[in-house]
Amino acid sequence: MNDDQRDLLHALRGLAAAGPQEAPARLEQQLLMRMRARAHRRRVVAWASAAVTAAAAAVSILFWTWAPSSTGLRGPSEKAAVAAEQGSTDAALSDATASFYPLPDAEALPPLETSMVVRVQMQGSALRLLGYPVDEDLSSEPVQADVLLGQDGLARGLRLIQE
Repeated sequence: MNDDQRDLLHALRGLAAAGPQEAPARLEQQLLMRMRARAHRRRVVAWASAAVTAAAAAVSILFWTWAPSSTGLRGPSEKAAVAAEQGSTDAALSDATASFYPLPDAEALPPLETSMVVRVQMQGSALRLLGYPVDEDLSSEPVQADVLLGQDGLARGLRLIQE
C-alpha cells in the first residue's frame, strides 16, 4: 500500500467514526424537485403516446370502414357498368380485370394501379376455399387458373381456364 492509499484509508475511517450525516435541506429540496419533474415528464409521455396510438387506431378504423372499394375487380355481369362509370383510359384496365372474380378480402387491398396475370395449377379442392362450388369427384383433379396480381404482388382475382 502506498502513501496516497494510506491517507485515503485514514480519511475514510475518520468519516465512518463521525457517524451518519444528512444532506443540507437545500440539496434535498432540489433533488426532490428534480425527481418529481422527471416523474411528471414520464407520465405525460406515457399518456401522450397512448393518446397518439388510440387516435391512429381510430383513424385507421374509420378509413377502413368508410373508404370506397377501389380494387377495380368486378364480376363479368358488371362489365358494361364499369366501362360507363370509368373514363376511356380506365376502360382497358376494367376490360382486362372484368373476367376475374375477386378473391376474399381483395377490396381491403390498395387500389389496382398495375397488374400481372400468372397462370397456376392447383387442386380443385382449393377452389372451395374461394367459394366456388366443386364436385367431389373433381376436387382431387388439377385445375388451371389465371391469378391477377396487383402492383404489390398480392392476388386480387382468379379466372378459371377451361381446356
